[in-house]
Amino acid sequence: MGADKADLKVGDRALVDHTITTLEGVCHEVVLACGAEPRYEERSLRLVLDSDGGRGPLEGIAASLEATGAEWAAVLACDLPRVLPEVPEALLVRAQSEQLDACLFQSRRGREPLIAVYRRSSLPAMREALAEGLRRVDSFHGFAGVGGAPLKIGSLREAELSSRARSVDVAHNLNTPADLAKERAHSAEVLA
Repeated sequence: MGADKADLKVGDRALVDHTITTLEGVCHEVVLACGAEPRYEERSLRLVLDSDGGRGPLEGIAASLEATGAEWAAVLACDLPRVLPEVPEALLVRAQSEQLDACLFQSRRGREPLIAVYRRSSLPAMREALAEGLRRVDSFHGFAGVGGAPLKIGSLREAELSSRARSVDVAHNLNTPADLAKERAHSAEVLA
């Protein structure tokens, strides 16, 4: 993108502000995992820094679970301007009802590890994967959880969402300037 995705605007809002708004109605506390350096201070939210910078989103998720002490963390990447609050809510309901360690959204493109909820019980596996130099967000899935038990990873399929959520493609993410331009045009069309 050539710039921090979080600060890019769709309509009159920065992408990070959409993410914050989506999570505020769902989470007790919204924290911003911002990597190795503090960013987004102007938003007056708690910033979580990586304990070992430069290791990507998995480090950010682990650091957030450690910093908050929360049992559950709803994770949402900032480049997903169409996610609705019902998605993290439904992920948490599924995870709790099935006693999962993590529940990932299953879009038409596959599992989305940055539209997910993670339980504190997955933290040891995350730390073990990171210690072994693994950085993919899902690289900890094969490691043991608390007490050496295998992790229980589940998913919530797109087809299980409301018709409104299915119609907007909530997992549509922005990776290129062309994606951003299309999303801006889409947003302007929807608001017109």
